[in-house]
Amino acid sequence: MKILLIFFIIFQAHAAPPPWREATPKATGVKAPEWEAFLAYAKSTEHGFSTNALMVIYKGQLIEHSTFNGFKKGQTHRQWSVSKSITSTLIGIAIDKGLLTLETPVKRYYPLHKNTKYSPVLKELLGMSSGLDWNEGYESNPLKSSVIAMLYTEGFNDMASFTAARPFRAIPGEEFYYSSGETNLIMGMLKKTMGQNDYSNYPWSQLFNPMGIKSATWEKDSSGTFVGSSYLYMAPEDLAKIGLLYLKKGVFQGKRLLKKEWVEYSYQLSPPFLKFSQKKIDESEKSRVETYGAQWWLNADVPGFPNTHPYPGLPTDAYMALGHHGQVLLIVPSKDLVVVRNGADKDSKMDRVKFFDLLTKALP
Repeated sequence: MKILLIFFIIFQAHAAPPPWREATPKATGVKAPEWEAFLAYAKSTEHGFSTNALMVIYKGQLIEHSTFNGFKKGQTHRQWSVSKSITSTLIGIAIDKGLLTLETPVKRYYPLHKNTKYSPVLKELLGMSSGLDWNEGYESNPLKSSVIAMLYTEGFNDMASFTAARPFRAIPGEEFYYSSGETNLIMGMLKKTMGQNDYSNYPWSQLFNPMGIKSATWEKDSSGTFVGSSYLYMAPEDLAKIGLLYLKKGVFQGKRLLKKEWVEYSYQLSPPFLKFSQKKIDESEKSRVETYGAQWWLNADVPGFPNTHPYPGLPTDAYMALGHHGQVLLIVPSKDLVVVRNGADKDSKMDRVKFFDLLTKALP
């Protein structure tokens, strides 16, 4: 018992401190009534959604850290499509190391559909504009869903090959449509640049270990490729560290892990949004368009169309990783703000517009 106690004391003495200070909302100038309104909505179970964990880091200070529904602090949570943004982070590191470039063609590593004349490259996969045909419907359209076929039936053995073999529906770089397959193809391309052992260790050796992220588990398909689209499990506290890495332009606790240029590239508009026509804007719901960067959702206006950003309550420099069932990693540089929300919203009942609006109304 004495030996265990000594070990615990030594471990505690050498454990890295968290990358934030704890503070009360009042100490940071947060408006009390508005803050209570935000928390009331975020924690509510009366609107058909359920929050498991909520963290708010404002001006470097942790002002909210709560868990619900039996979920405990530090517990691993499935992050669903938030995984895509972590995939992008790994690609930024790989490009810096010369393993890939934005112009690396898919066909260097994977055969494309036999009838195609196109040759998409990595930057088009990152921006969800490869031209490969895809239907992302889950519960809403299971019979025609490409993503269900990839994850659970005909494609689960080798998701990258399954995606690369899809027929084309558009010229690469011309149209945006969300595709989990493209993220898994990205992860497959990364795998082809190194040996399997190095690849299996890559997320940890290049990102998680340097950041002190201990909770991460990332599932692979049968071919040994990480399911970059969906199957990352991570505690909300560790996900918040990723948010701080981006908020600080690639620096974490004084150490640069990601190039500033890659962080900035991540929230540049995917090229199809630079080609939007008046017709496309008019046809969008309420004339608002969900914009996208390099595996990150944006709150940017479409160029030439003011006030088309999807979250009116958020500044237009906000960007976010969003996942199935209500997973959220929000980064707002102009507010010095990182928010993590993990949930279990199978019916997608949480109104993100309202959630973000209530939050920003509470901040000075």
